[in-house]
Amino acid sequence: MKKFYSNRAKFIFLLPGFVLFSLFVIYSIIPCFMMSLQNHNGVASMGWVGLSNYKTALTSNVFWDSHIRTYGVLLMELLIGIPLSLLLALMLDRTNKVVRNIYKFAALFPAILSVAVIGKMFMGVFNTEWGIVNTILRAVGLDSLVTSWLSNPQTAMICIGVAYVWQYIGYNSILFYTGIRSIPPEIYEAATLDGANFLQISRRITIPLLQDILKYVLTGATTGTLGMYGLVAFMTSGGPGSSSRTVLYEMYYQAFASSRFGYGCAIALLFLIQCVIWAFLINRFVAREQIKY
Repeated sequence: MKKFYSNRAKFIFLLPGFVLFSLFVIYSIIPCFMMSLQNHNGVASMGWVGLSNYKTALTSNVFWDSHIRTYGVLLMELLIGIPLSLLLALMLDRTNKVVRNIYKFAALFPAILSVAVIGKMFMGVFNTEWGIVNTILRAVGLDSLVTSWLSNPQTAMICIGVAYVWQYIGYNSILFYTGIRSIPPEIYEAATLDGANFLQISRRITIPLLQDILKYVLTGATTGTLGMYGLVAFMTSGGPGSSSRTVLYEMYYQAFASSRFGYGCAIALLFLIQCVIWAFLINRFVAREQIKY
């Protein structure tokens, strides 16, 4: 009987969130799916086409190219951004209080900036004439490497990836640092007494005990990168040509710029399925065992 009332209490507390989630997420998927089965221009339907929009997307080179670019930025975030965030958090834990307070402010600042501000700022960084990248290259005699970074199909997506990784390195490092501070100091004291150095403590103790924080950071980084739109819109507008369109920007371009709303809805639902799969995989294989200390 006690278990029954305990479960009922959990259900009551979860009910408001479930209702809101159902109204704004699950319910909104239904009209999107219905529209994806139509030849819709955003104003009126011009007939049912069944799964034709999905077939068009899955056989489109532009659609798959947008995935390659999106997952390329995700790879940058996973291999560069998150490891750097973790390294900064480990180093921050070894500094004094004044340095930590200054770093916390500086690290969170990029994450709270408008994506428009960041986009415009990095447009200046990669500007052909007076941008800091080309200015440095000219100063050190590497004029042959000077290029129009955002107008070059080979480098435009890399520039966007750099901006995205920069935006969230500090934020993720604060999350990791919060996790580090939650680990009981007695564990570190025991390891130090046993003769463990900084690298051994970090590899054997700190990182394994941060698995819950790592799961949260991975989930946010993955879904955030897959849903990247703002930086692309402000920095390159998907250009030159279609060389910097991400999945979400491709969805916007097809639905609103090309008035192929049904096709855009099909891309949106395919994108949703990918996000759900990634969230499931991360929750399934990261931090599978609950560590208590």
